[in-house]
Amino acid sequence: MSAGRQLTRGTLYVAVGQGTFLVTGFLLHAILARELSTASYGIFNVAMTLLVWVEITVNNGVPSALSKFLPDASLSEKSVLRAAARCQALISLGVLLVMFLAAPLLALLLRDPALTGYLRLALVDVLAMGAYAYYRGVLNGWRFFRQMALAITAYALAKLVAITLLVVLGFGIEGALAGNVLASLGGFAAGYFWTRRRQRAVNALPDDVEGTDPARPGQTVGEGQILSFVLPTVVFTLASNVLLGLDLMEVQALLPPDLVGYYSAAVKLAEAPRLVLLAFTFTLLPSLSHAIAALDEARARHYLEQTIRLLALVLLPLIALVTATAEGAMTFVFPAEYRAAAPILTVLILAYTAYAVYITLVTTLLAENRPRRALLIPLVVLPVEAAVIWLAITRLGVIGAALGSLASVAAAATVVLIYVFRRYRPSPGLRTLARTGLASAAIWLIARWWSPSGLALLVAYGLLAGLYLVLLLLLGELRARDLGQVGSWLFIRKDKES
Repeated sequence: MSAGRQLTRGTLYVAVGQGTFLVTGFLLHAILARELSTASYGIFNVAMTLLVWVEITVNNGVPSALSKFLPDASLSEKSVLRAAARCQALISLGVLLVMFLAAPLLALLLRDPALTGYLRLALVDVLAMGAYAYYRGVLNGWRFFRQMALAITAYALAKLVAITLLVVLGFGIEGALAGNVLASLGGFAAGYFWTRRRQRAVNALPDDVEGTDPARPGQTVGEGQILSFVLPTVVFTLASNVLLGLDLMEVQALLPPDLVGYYSAAVKLAEAPRLVLLAFTFTLLPSLSHAIAALDEARARHYLEQTIRLLALVLLPLIALVTATAEGAMTFVFPAEYRAAAPILTVLILAYTAYAVYITLVTTLLAENRPRRALLIPLVVLPVEAAVIWLAITRLGVIGAALGSLASVAAAATVVLIYVFRRYRPSPGLRTLARTGLASAAIWLIARWWSPSGLALLVAYGLLAGLYLVLLLLLGELRARDLGQVGSWLFIRKDKES
């Protein structure tokens, strides 16, 4: 299989897993918004946002190192796995202890002392998520994308079932946070299951073999090398996530609880492109790392061209559908009073789309082992963003937070795009952009004219998605055999992607 096809196939597998996570997440938040008051729903989302930031230390550090080092055939695979496991355990325990003690300070900064208890309960998940993320990183580093998608799916389903059950039984916010811990344990179990056979084989090898070949000596990797990559990567990812989530924190600090609930609901729907397109970052990092380690710039350029094309094919119709049906989408997932959040969603979908472009293509810097250069982008933007959002809220109210976030994230995405095009000079794919833009504009016009709501919204999304594919076929952007190839990748078992 060609390099480009392998990347596309792997991305498709992980996108299916992320898509399952997205759909179950929408269903979960539809249930929570009905079982909890608007204020309680807002508190839950603030606590979860803070937890996501904290868990970046275990979710993106060592797993990213595994994605970087495992594809390098010159390294001892056994030493990489062992050093990564030790680092992950140390980081998980340390972060849990520090943040447990810091919870009262965070609650004070957000002007809600009641958050302390919720934050401490949420933080128990750090240990469970650390274990799940480790095995997810191993699967990604091995390029076992099918199995990785299954682990993500298991986590998503466990989250939906556990949180729903505990909330419906009357345990409220505490039940939702406890259910989140149980979900991470489910993801950990699935990840362990899919890695156990190869890990046993690796453990039986001497420490200094290259990859998994006992006849070839490989460079041993220690904890210091893992941490030297992890620390700047974690700080970068944390800064990038704060770049995206700072608006919600400022809304929590400056506006009434009901507006926090409405804003967090819009955030959940706007997350669609970011969550689905995590598939690109999961598959692009190990693939680019492999190409760069082999000094194969042509292959790296090809990977980037494939990724840019897939970004356009996915993001433009998403923007069209969400902006055209924002009110219907809000009232379909959430109770009727959340209709007020529709204008916020219209702006936030643009901000999250810009973030998807930024976080996908900044993977190039991580693959080049330049996390410090990647970190510089959000560190420069963040202070400006904090001031812009604060000023926008004081002048424009809650919609100002969304506009400030959009401006800041778009600036970061622009910087990354400039770097990628100057460094690798990938083809910009102007024909793809034109065809995709035309097809997306067509479905936007139809959706605006139709204005579907309720169950009709799902029918509309299905029909418009089908129409989008038909238009791409007619315009020559897709071919019938492309769709047939996608079907074969999904439903015909081929385990050579590893």
